[in-house]
Amino acid sequence: MTDLENDIAALTQAEDARCKALMDGDVDALGALLAKDVAHIHIHGGVDGKDAYLVGVRDKFRFVSVARGPLDIRVTGDAAVMIGALVQTVKAVQTGTTRDVTLLTSQVWKRAGAGWQMAMCHNSVPAQ
Repeated sequence: MTDLENDIAALTQAEDARCKALMDGDVDALGALLAKDVAHIHIHGGVDGKDAYLVGVRDKFRFVSVARGPLDIRVTGDAAVMIGALVQTVKAVQTGTTRDVTLLTSQVWKRAGAGWQMAMCHNSVPAQ
């Protein structure tokens, strides 16, 4: 495999691990995949840093399912952009309300040691 193919495989594995951590509610595993200065932009326009995002995963939401569509991954040096569909079912802890969401997600990942960490995630509703 080429270096690019290895990077794309590693990024795909990191995103798979992120989705699994969300479904498992494993904030430790999730936290390890997030850069210290991560910015997570929600579909409602709110922006969370790492601590606030992890609190939301731990205390506010349960991710019943998380699935990614085909990913367009572009690697440049120690940074990568990942774009693709995100389909998830999320349950609000406080109300018990379950919501199915289909999004278009763009992420920026940065090389961190031997792996990758997500530095930015922006979710939006796909164009109709």
